[in-house]
Amino acid sequence: MIFLIGGPPRVGKSTLAWMLLERDGIPGCPTDALVSMLGQVAPQHGVRHGMHLDKAELAQPFVLAFLEAIAEGLDQETDPPDCYVLEGDVVTPAVAGSATARGLPVTAVFLGNTTITVEALRTAPHWLDGADDSTYREVASWIGEQSVMLRDACAAAALPYVDLSKGFESGLEDAYTTLLSQV
Repeated sequence: MIFLIGGPPRVGKSTLAWMLLERDGIPGCPTDALVSMLGQVAPQHGVRHGMHLDKAELAQPFVLAFLEAIAEGLDQETDPPDCYVLEGDVVTPAVAGSATARGLPVTAVFLGNTTITVEALRTAPHWLDGADDSTYREVASWIGEQSVMLRDACAAAALPYVDLSKGFESGLEDAYTTLLSQV
């Protein structure tokens, strides 16, 4: 089973992936690695880091190819079956739907934070280093807006969405349980 974890930046995707690794020994990869690789070796595709709206759409074919490669390497006949985690902001409801349509063994949860604060962003080391208060406010607003759009897309696609603004730790536990209950 491939666990997909998506959502905007700074909402807890990597933390949830670490929970799956630490508690269950499930390995994984952040899509940041895939985006970095594509940006360096295939810049003509336009996949690059940043908060631009076409990032996920441009990355989708590569994410799906990566998921197919992961699926080929998993042994689904073992008990429990092999599992892998792919997390990142280019993991979208569209990716989950396309992966399912291709018959890939995926399950997904999407995280958001509709009321993320500047203070919460400031706790992330090295993220937005040197940025002024205005930039932090703009990014917090953008993450909140992206979370609302993701929540609505998940509702339309009948995919699980957890808003971590209602409690970070409890939300992560809910997302963790959601993923494992789908195996």
